[in-house]
Amino acid sequence: MLTILFSCSVRGQEPATEQEPAIQWNESSDLLDDEKALPVNAAQPTPFTAIHKKDKNEFVIAPIPFLNPSQGWGLALVGQYIFTLKDDESPPSIVGGGAFYTEKHSYGGGLAYSGKLANDQWRVGLAVGKATVFYDFYGIGYDQNKEDISIPLKQQVEFAGLRLMKQVTNKLFLGLELIGAEITTNIETESIPGNLTNEIVAKTDFVAPNLKAERDTRNDSFYPTQGSLFDLQAEFHSEELHDNTTYQTYKISWNQYLDLAPFSVLAYRLMARFAYGDVPFYSLSMFGQGGDLRGYETGKYRDKMMWAAQTEYRYRFTDRWGGVAFAGAGQLAPKVSEFDGAAFLGSGGLGLRFRLAQKNPVDFRFDTAYGDQKISYYFSVGQSF
Repeated sequence: MLTILFSCSVRGQEPATEQEPAIQWNESSDLLDDEKALPVNAAQPTPFTAIHKKDKNEFVIAPIPFLNPSQGWGLALVGQYIFTLKDDESPPSIVGGGAFYTEKHSYGGGLAYSGKLANDQWRVGLAVGKATVFYDFYGIGYDQNKEDISIPLKQQVEFAGLRLMKQVTNKLFLGLELIGAEITTNIETESIPGNLTNEIVAKTDFVAPNLKAERDTRNDSFYPTQGSLFDLQAEFHSEELHDNTTYQTYKISWNQYLDLAPFSVLAYRLMARFAYGDVPFYSLSMFGQGGDLRGYETGKYRDKMMWAAQTEYRYRFTDRWGGVAFAGAGQLAPKVSEFDGAAFLGSGGLGLRFRLAQKNPVDFRFDTAYGDQKISYYFSVGQSF
């Protein structure tokens, strides 16, 4: 599903979904015929029978309430058109836009396009938007974060992104993203505890190239039941490209999906992210984004190095309704060598799913997660990973 502005308004402080802070275009379904249809038992309901139709063109327009620990309640108005070009065997393309407002008075909007062209030989993405986001900053490093002392920040961001990827072999894509952004940060209090302001950068402008490699064998990206998604990214920031500092971030992730039985799927995800150089606080690795891990306020725990692992069992009760159970764990550290002995952070919980679209398995999700010694709730659209 195409993730619009509210998943990329601020790096790590997503008001609408707990997803990747940078601009993302998650690829659409490769399932274009009936040959990979799920097993059907005539005595049982038949979830997702519609996803095996070649004609998947449809509009998805809805006001969507959401909830997460970083922003509390919010409302997003989302409009998307999912379509396949005539005589093109590519997966569906998506064009859409959205706007959001949250309980913390964060707001923003954007437009995006994710295109699959020439029988999926090319994948193109475009995105533009702007947002103002209010959130709490707890400092850097586990020892600082666990003190639970924060200051309120106001962050304004304007961004534009371009993505171009080419399929070089079976399901393997290589390409480049260019992300341009202006980020302005203000402290929203006169009472500042400790030295939390030492890491605050007032204003940053940058154009960052992001090299990408991706192998996608999922049978569907909205609700995959088979296959995997491997993603490798290397993002470069430099003062020569009008950034305030010079640093790099590297991220690797792997999602696997196993079709256990009719209507039952086991999904698991492994990821690691490493940042080197003079990294601003908003570009650090952090829990609570991209579902890594649910149960944590986005950005409360952040540092240069991070890894996380999680698993999720998914079951469809009917074509419309489903449920999940999930668990995960991970670590943060200033250096890779310091993972040894670093504190483990874990979470787990249960969730419900309700299908929104007619021809594509786009779910509304509600998750209850326990992490950081408290219970958190999530309302959003799309699977966690």
